[in-house]
Amino acid sequence: MSASYSQSSLSSASLSYDSESRIQQNWIFLLNELDEADIVNHLFEAREITRDQIDEIESKPTKRKKTEALLKFILQKKKQKLYDVFVETLKIDYIHVVDKLNATKVIPAQPEVTPYDWFKDIPISKKQLALRESDASRFSNCFGSGWEAIMYSLGIKKTELELELENVGHRKNQTITNLIIRWKQRNGKSATLEKFMNTVINVSTEDRVTLDWEELKKCVDRMNP
Repeated sequence: MSASYSQSSLSSASLSYDSESRIQQNWIFLLNELDEADIVNHLFEAREITRDQIDEIESKPTKRKKTEALLKFILQKKKQKLYDVFVETLKIDYIHVVDKLNATKVIPAQPEVTPYDWFKDIPISKKQLALRESDASRFSNCFGSGWEAIMYSLGIKKTELELELENVGHRKNQTITNLIIRWKQRNGKSATLEKFMNTVINVSTEDRVTLDWEELKKCVDRMNP
């Protein structure tokens, strides 16, 4: 008996959150119930898997490991069509598995929490405060590796940074303090907490920068008009 593929199987869309969750939430059940040997040939016929990929899956030492490799393959490919073909194939010998997958109540995705989410709740009045020299000194203690990228984004030139680093005996914190003060002096009242933090946040998401966000929050909390 061959699998009957639905029209949704023809979609080139990415694997939906619900489909991915149904596999993840039933992971142990699927490992216990399925035999990948009953499935891979149908996926091959539908051109959703290659012979080399099948050989890789079947090289695993046990039936359970082979099934696990197949499930990982489906998740890693992130194709909705592959999932749809997989489910259609299960209808041949594993209708009880299909029923369980379809009956699964998908756990809603949790919003991603970033270490700087707290800054969104800082009052506008505080965000518009201009940085002071004392703030620069406290902020310097929050920077780890990659701090140079933040300085460059504040408009500090590489030659300036290297010269300042040399002038203070390669003391990182003092260099950062002096460079933030220089940025403040150049920008005057526009050198606000908001502009500074937006730069820090933007660079931290793009470059290999480490920051002590908890300490950074404490520094922001200590700022007063």
